Amino acid sequence: MTTATPQRPRDRGGARDSAPVDYAPMRPVFQTVRAGLALILLAVTAVGAATGVPGSGLEMALIGVILVDALVRIRLESTVLPSLVVDLVAGGLAVGAGDDLAAPIIAYAAYLLTAGVMLLPARQVVVLLAAAPPVILVREIWLLPQAGPAHDAWLAWAEMAVYFLATTLILLVSVGLIHRARAQQAAALQAERRTSELKNEFVSMVSHELRTPLTNIAGFAMTVRETWRDLDPAEIDEFLDIICREADHLRNIVDDVLAIPRLEAGRLLLDPTDFPLRPVAYRIAELSFPPGGEREASVAVPGTVYVRADPNRVEQVLRNLLENARKYGGSQVAIEAHRSGSHWTIVVLDNGPGVPEADRERIFEGFEQLAQGDSRESNGLGLGLFITRRLVEAMGGRVWYEPGFPVGSRFCFTLPAAAAPAETQNAGSRADSPAGRA
Repeated sequence: MTTATPQRPRDRGGARDSAPVDYAPMRPVFQTVRAGLALILLAVTAVGAATGVPGSGLEMALIGVILVDALVRIRLESTVLPSLVVDLVAGGLAVGAGDDLAAPIIAYAAYLLTAGVMLLPARQVVVLLAAAPPVILVREIWLLPQAGPAHDAWLAWAEMAVYFLATTLILLVSVGLIHRARAQQAAALQAERRTSELKNEFVSMVSHELRTPLTNIAGFAMTVRETWRDLDPAEIDEFLDIICREADHLRNIVDDVLAIPRLEAGRLLLDPTDFPLRPVAYRIAELSFPPGGEREASVAVPGTVYVRADPNRVEQVLRNLLENARKYGGSQVAIEAHRSGSHWTIVVLDNGPGVPEADRERIFEGFEQLAQGDSRESNGLGLGLFITRRLVEAMGGRVWYEPGFPVGSRFCFTLPAAAAPAETQNAGSRADSPAGRA
């Protein structure tokens, strides 16, 4: 069965039909410049009308059309082409309507050409330029004979100054936008390079982290398969325990890797329920610090601690924090819990060297480890604390770091409190009483 490959929508004009400057951020500025230009020209032509310059009344009416168009379009999300067409027709007829001097025509042509080239795709610029000759013919054949000869050259020079001012403003804004676009492009390229580097680092770290447990599982499984008849039962049990631990380690790595895209997409499935935290804390502490090992983790979580969260995700959070303490903490690791209003605060603490103040927020970011490069002493993806923060926040809590006293680290997180069963509360009350403690 053949499946059709989805086609991307075709860009009609391609890159060649895009304007040199993104019009969206410049739209209000451009329309404001047009409105200001029209107001100044209205004032100038009003003075000309008061002094008896021929054609000033018609010129004022045409400039009024430009002003109304600018005020209407100043908040509209539309292309700049209609506005420039209005400028070409109305403005082209209005410029020098009462005189035949070339100065204002040249200035106005410079304004239109600058605005068109900077804000329109190449095809639309061609359309705009093609519409110019008919306007010039109408002006030369019909409008100027109706207006009569000019009497005041100052009006033409004033119009020229206004159009050159508008051209300068458009150029300044366009240059600023071009510089900003170049800075954004450079930032995007840098982000793309960093994303590529992170992807390569991620693939390399995942490959390394997966290879270690897989190698151990394969090696010990092959040893048991080939020599189990000759091995002591205690050795077989030891090898099987190693295989089970490495399989758990492998599953934990896969859980962390799979959680990342789901967290980023906001599609992580949670199954919140009310459950006691103490058994979970004991189970994860024994898995991370097996009894009889060099270090053990103590658990000081009362039996009355009931939380409303996803048990599997809480196990993942505790596992990540205890794994972090195992790698970077000292000889003493503990889990504590105390009530904080409507939440329980759970603390995983150790007596290790702690985290420098400058790194206390960075450690919760993805792919961050305090020891970088090939010289780092501990393995890991650098995702444990990042995933911990996202999981805790998804379950309605928060996570943060506190320095221990006098040394060490305290990784704290909160979970919504749930009501403990009545018999559990009574048992806890008896345990806290003097008779119970005795």
